[in-house]
Amino acid sequence: MQQQEERNWALAMHLGGLAGMLFIPPAGNIIVALVLWLVKRNESEFLNQTGKEALNFQITLSIVNVALNLIGMINHWDWAWGRPGFHYWDITDISLFHGTRGIVYLVNIIFSIIAATKAHNGVLYRYPLSWRLVK
Repeated sequence: MQQQEERNWALAMHLGGLAGMLFIPPAGNIIVALVLWLVKRNESEFLNQTGKEALNFQITLSIVNVALNLIGMINHWDWAWGRPGFHYWDITDISLFHGTRGIVYLVNIIFSIIAATKAHNGVLYRYPLSWRLVK
């Protein structure tokens, strides 16, 4: 595999998870990163390491997203059971429930673009906020 082609695939691995999160939520980010890694991991060590980094980051973001959404739902249920009558989603519930998702998306956008830029330059990027689950 030529060096430029290898770098392009590495770039796709980092941006693939981002695209998956934006277009196929909630697990598209993991699926896209996993498929790209499985297809290209045997072609070079750089692609193998890049794919694992991208996949680990997307898994981490999905875990954080689920945890934050659960916290938002628990907050909603706590208020709903604590008040008499019908409970509707107020601005606090909406901001906790949807605002946290926005933070996760923003973190994904920022770090995926940084990683893609590094990969396009041939540098292996290690995400700073990632659990190394796939080794």
